[in-house]
Order: sequence, then C-alpha cells, then structure tokens
Amino acid sequence: MATTRDLLVDTMKQLLWERGYDATSPNHVLERSGVGKGSFYHHFKSKKDLAIAAMESRADELIAEFEQIIRSTEGDWLDKVSAYLLLPRDALKGCRMGRIVQDPSVEDPALIAPLQRYFVAIHQGLSALYAKAQAEGKLQPECSPDGLATATVSVIQGSFVYGRAVVQAGVVTAACETFIGLLAVQRLN
Repeated sequence: MATTRDLLVDTMKQLLWERGYDATSPNHVLERSGVGKGSFYHHFKSKKDLAIAAMESRADELIAEFEQIIRSTEGDWLDKVSAYLLLPRDALKGCRMGRIVQDPSVEDPALIAPLQRYFVAIHQGLSALYAKAQAEGKLQPECSPDGLATATVSVIQGSFVYGRAVVQAGVVTAACETFIGLLAVQRLN
C-alpha cells in the first residue's frame, strides 16, 4: 500500500512529465493526489524538495529499466542497444526526465543533480557496452565508445524535441530505427 509520501512523489513525477517543473505548483500536486496541505508539508518543506524526491525516484526507475534491458536482452551489443532504443516512446509526451531539463529553474544545482545522475548513468552504461564490443572485436575500432554513447542519447532526446515540434508521436521510434541501421554498419562479426 502506498504511503502519503509515495503518493505525493508519484503525483509529482507525473506532473513533472506533463507540465515541467516551473508550471507545476504545490496546488496542482494537492489537487491531483487528493492529499491535504498539512500532509504535503509534513513530508516536504517545499515544491523543490518534492520535485527532487520525484526526480530521484524517476531516475532510479529509468536507470534500473536500462540496466535490466542490457542484462536480460539476448544477443550482442547491437541487440542490447536496439532493445533499449526501441522501448515504446511517445514523442508528444516527451522524455520523463529530459522534459524537465528545459525549465529555467532547473539551473538550480539541487534540481539538476538527479537529471545529471540519470543521463550520466545511461551514457556510461552505453559507453561501457560499446567499449566492451570494441574490445571483443565486434565494433569498428575507429568508433569512439563515448561518442557513440553521446549520439545514442542525443538521438532519443533530439527526436523527442523534434517530434513535439512537428506533432508526430512516432518520430522517436523512426529516429531510433534509423540510428540502429547506422550502428549496424559499425558491427563486426
């Protein structure tokens, strides 16, 4: 059974995804969650504290999801990266973490920390996967594992932005499928 604190965190996660940080107020959280103001302030001193808890929780979920896909997907490095890239993503909704980066208030170091932790973890995981493939002779030696990791994250995040701009939900999938094709050219058997 979810606690009041969990309900507030889960509600904030959803609102951050839908509205972003700046456009979400404590009243939005209270209305959506049905929690009273006293309970809100019993668990969190401020909107910022709740947002940090929500972003930390979301980062944990998404990092665990990434790690599970990489661990459990059968096949080589390209199969693992493909499984991650082809997760269902709706460009119109935006990334559950990347969406928040756009808000001006997120320049606050305490707010950016969970976002950095998430993006660094995904980048490092991809870079390690590419480096391992290269060490095993399964990826072109000219490829930079770090550069490929940056490109992989950028394809996802950039296609979210582009998809929202052109109002096309399937843009992320199309971009990821194209990128997988480009990665396949770098595969060595």
